Amino acid sequence: MKLTYVAPPPDLTPYLSAYYLFECDDVTFEDIERADIAQVRYFLSGTGSVIFPNGSRFESSGVSIFGPRMCASKITVKGPMRTFGYGLLPAGWAAATKLPASEHINTVIDATAMFGPATLDLLERLRGLNTVEEMADELNVVVRQFYARAEAVPHWFIRAVDEWLQSSISPDLEHLETATGLSRRQIERLAKQFYGAPPKLLVRKYRALRVANAIAKGNQDWQDFIADAYYDQSHCIREIKEFVGITPGAVRGHVSQLTSKTFDRSNLMGDIATLSAQT
Repeated sequence: MKLTYVAPPPDLTPYLSAYYLFECDDVTFEDIERADIAQVRYFLSGTGSVIFPNGSRFESSGVSIFGPRMCASKITVKGPMRTFGYGLLPAGWAAATKLPASEHINTVIDATAMFGPATLDLLERLRGLNTVEEMADELNVVVRQFYARAEAVPHWFIRAVDEWLQSSISPDLEHLETATGLSRRQIERLAKQFYGAPPKLLVRKYRALRVANAIAKGNQDWQDFIADAYYDQSHCIREIKEFVGITPGAVRGHVSQLTSKTFDRSNLMGDIATLSAQT
């Protein structure tokens, strides 16, 4: 199994986290995929499905849009598989879909229904390419067509929320109120619109992902986060398992191949959105 990341060009970093190419030669492959931002995925070969804890199951189409994921999920692959994709940041989700993110969390949408039949033409062009860099160059042209019309996206609010989430492992909502000049109700409405969840859930999600990333990289033992991030060990274990799908010890032991590989996105720190690189 191989997962390769490449950063988008600077003008697209407010909208995309990173491009990636997932390759798996196994005939069948099952693993856990952690919570994350929305994704657009082009299935170049092979098929797959995703199952969420509530039992909902989605089969991959030629091109799929994964809504923001607020929990870990199980994936099943019938390969050999090659999948090219990119992460949609909140501004990217808004510009590309114009849909309320909260209505599409933990779901998968057929991209052709949203972007039209030209999506399948793009899929065929991608299938003729070999490297993630070549595919990224092809997508840059397409993505700019969407994001050239992104004037209505409230970048000021998204920047404020990102900076707030980055500021602390457990940021205080009052600080976000001060930074935006908005009431809690207004902040909650906008956060659900663009991130898919209210601030408190976002804090839990990104706290778990940042802690898991640090554990996976071997920077700290998971017990080091007790007190600063979590009430006690059971709280830490419960939260990591909900958003990452495995226990902190399993993260350290690299039990999930896919989860371990997804944390390689942090190697793009400085070239992609900071919050994406931290998680």
